[in-house]
Amino acid sequence: MFGPESASDGWAGLPFVFDKVRVGDCPARLARAEAFLDIFAREGCVMEEMPCCKHDELAAETQLLTHTVGRMLALLNLRATPIDTKGFESLLQLVDNTCSDSFDLYNGLFMYNKNSMELLNRLQWALDTVKKRLFDNLHEVLRRQLFEGSPPLNRDSPDFSSASPPLNRDSPDSSSASPPLKSDSPDSSSATESTDHDLDAHDDDSGNN
Repeated sequence: MFGPESASDGWAGLPFVFDKVRVGDCPARLARAEAFLDIFAREGCVMEEMPCCKHDELAAETQLLTHTVGRMLALLNLRATPIDTKGFESLLQLVDNTCSDSFDLYNGLFMYNKNSMELLNRLQWALDTVKKRLFDNLHEVLRRQLFEGSPPLNRDSPDFSSASPPLNRDSPDSSSASPPLKSDSPDSSSATESTDHDLDAHDDDSGNN
């Protein structure tokens, strides 16, 4: 379960997965299999015996997923920045580890593991689910802004006092506003009578002249 990159500093602590098939009960064949496995055990590998089908199931999640994510990130052309987090540094290391291997290795992980297609479908589903959750939250924020308006001002906040209060018609400033003139108001009748009086006086002066 390791390649040149993973084992560049030795095999100690790295998993070695095996399944004894076509060995049989022959003592010579059993001894030959044990001698072969002992090579890796002496180097410090963690010897893990499991059926091949179980190995393929787990390898889809450990190897294919790792290589897929690493190659996806490589297409983003990510670069180190002065504000890198530990998580981002791990992603850059993942890109280096996966893309250092040949594409043939990655293609083999996909082609010769029947669980690979299911894993890729789950990966796509996971990305779509995360995107949907983000877009749903965005839609809710926009909906509130469009249909519910901005939240009311806090009357205890300094900003509220600076807001312009509604116009009070009883205030001196409101008198400068020109309301529409009502025909049945006292002011309008006096204005009409004054105008009629002036016209009568003018007619009298004209007659005298």
